[in-house]
Amino acid sequence: MGTNYKVVKYSREEEDGSKTNITAMDYGDGVFKAHNAKGPAVTNKKMEIVEYYIYGVKMSKDDWSKKVKAKGC
Repeated sequence: MGTNYKVVKYSREEEDGSKTNITAMDYGDGVFKAHNAKGPAVTNKKMEIVEYYIYGVKMSKDDWSKKVKAKGC
């Protein structure tokens, strides 16, 4: 992964009226990858969604925690 990206936060309203929040990397060329080294990258409290991603790869909370500690993403 290169270093030419910025972290952006998006939210979208779901059909049930709840809000899904997404933290992603924007590479500036139309490529966005879910990524958050500080917590879940995708959340929706009402729908009970909590998803962890590093560089666009979805993983369990345990695997995410190990990668963040090992690499300092």
